[in-house]
Amino acid sequence: MSAHRNMDDKDIDATHHELAMDKSLKRHGKGSNPTGTVKLVEDGEIVLIPTPSPDPRDPLNYPQWQKWVITFVLGLFSVLGVLMTSGMGPFVTLMQSYYDYNPHTDDLMTYPTLFMGIGNVIAMPLAMAIGRRPVFLASALLLTVGSIWCAASTSLGSHIAGRDVLSLAAGQSEALCPLIIQEIHFVHERSSRLAWFSAIQSIGTAALTIATSYLVSSLGWRWWYGVFSIASGLVFISAFTLVPESRYDRPTDAFEGEVHVHHEGEEQVIVHATTKNRVPLDFINYKARTWKHTLAIMHPPANWKEALTCYKQMGQCILFPNILWVVLMNSVSLGIYVIGVTEYASVLGAPPYNYPTTSLGLVQGGQIVVAMIMVPVLGYGGDQLYKLVARRRENGTVESEVRLIPMLLPIVVLLISCVIFGRAASHPTEWSPWAITTTFSGLYFAYIGIILNGYTYSLDSYAERAAPILVLICAIRGFISFGISFGVTKFITEQGFQGAFDICAIIAGVVAALGIPIFVFGWWIRKVTMKYAVDGRTAEF
Repeated sequence: MSAHRNMDDKDIDATHHELAMDKSLKRHGKGSNPTGTVKLVEDGEIVLIPTPSPDPRDPLNYPQWQKWVITFVLGLFSVLGVLMTSGMGPFVTLMQSYYDYNPHTDDLMTYPTLFMGIGNVIAMPLAMAIGRRPVFLASALLLTVGSIWCAASTSLGSHIAGRDVLSLAAGQSEALCPLIIQEIHFVHERSSRLAWFSAIQSIGTAALTIATSYLVSSLGWRWWYGVFSIASGLVFISAFTLVPESRYDRPTDAFEGEVHVHHEGEEQVIVHATTKNRVPLDFINYKARTWKHTLAIMHPPANWKEALTCYKQMGQCILFPNILWVVLMNSVSLGIYVIGVTEYASVLGAPPYNYPTTSLGLVQGGQIVVAMIMVPVLGYGGDQLYKLVARRRENGTVESEVRLIPMLLPIVVLLISCVIFGRAASHPTEWSPWAITTTFSGLYFAYIGIILNGYTYSLDSYAERAAPILVLICAIRGFISFGISFGVTKFITEQGFQGAFDICAIIAGVVAALGIPIFVFGWWIRKVTMKYAVDGRTAEF
């Protein structure tokens, strides 16, 4: 079992690496499975994928309670990041009045989504080079500093700049946090853990958005920043104490569930693990976990070449048809949700509904219900379906395309919500206000459901390309959201609510339909693109 000892050795020469890559690809050659098709069940037991090493410091070997703690802290960071960037809705009219209706006041709401995307593009390659922990801690600290900046700002320009800074940090809630969750969990439990992360984000953000109206009216908008800057500081302290480094170099075949250990180029042992037959920890050849090791901000050495490699891999992965479709589906669902979140208040606040401002904040409470539905249905349900398919097959294998099946539900909800929302907003006297509030929650359910299933499908398909794929998904949808935010009012004015949302439904339907060939030909797509998605690292001793 000491074979994992040197699998992160940086001194393997280029020739040896090429031989390792060649052997890895031969194992994936004609007649074998591409990346993303794995043997999940063997003799009735769930195979642990990736294969954990015998190293006590391997994040996959963390106890379950610690994995839950890490997920919870990441969720809290995400709550504050999303709230600070997009939670101004309940008092945006107050800010317009405060700045004498300066047209640039809208930049307080529109620019954060752009800078969240920029934050992903900068931070994720950096996390590949120096590790996840220092980047996450820097982001938590920057979110605190940015919030204090906004609270103390003396001009609109300074206020906008402060929000841009905190948005750079908040962007890590979209890519870095899911990456860490992916790295500390096995394939068969990722969907449920990511669902819990999204649920914490959704419930926390919704609850604090509702509280925002009362907080601002009682203490003023500056203390809104002040209160949550204190909360961000507490999250930073919690992260420093409780969130260790999750980066761990693994051989390529660990992502297949079987590690082929090599000695001088010859295969010697196959390391295999299941839920009932774990890899025993080796305290002789590896160091035990210590608080000193856990609290270290950075585990050297840094590899700056990895940052450039991440950008290169982003360029490759966006050309994968399945990843491109996931990016488009994410972007479409976000774009439609942005339109809904921008316009629902104006519809409900106007006659005949005449909702007061505090009640408009309560509409966000529907997201709490959405989160409670999402965890069992899309989270645990997705994992159970994944395992069920593997159990029903004689060889116990399962394809990553199974992760796309649960996406049908949020897609259907998205299309129905678009149609009803548009008609109810265009003809309010003919529809109950519940048509707006329910379908608004439906748009949110569709958005986070498509994100969840898109993440799990992409990460299961190309486990060794998790970072660049997450950057692509998050950054591109952030840029699209920024573009949409500038054109929503004109779009609604020209098309009307019904026309605008009918167009949205058509676009969403067309993009969703493109998922059919992705599902049917997914195995072949992964087979063809595999040479760009497999590093070919081997376990040596």
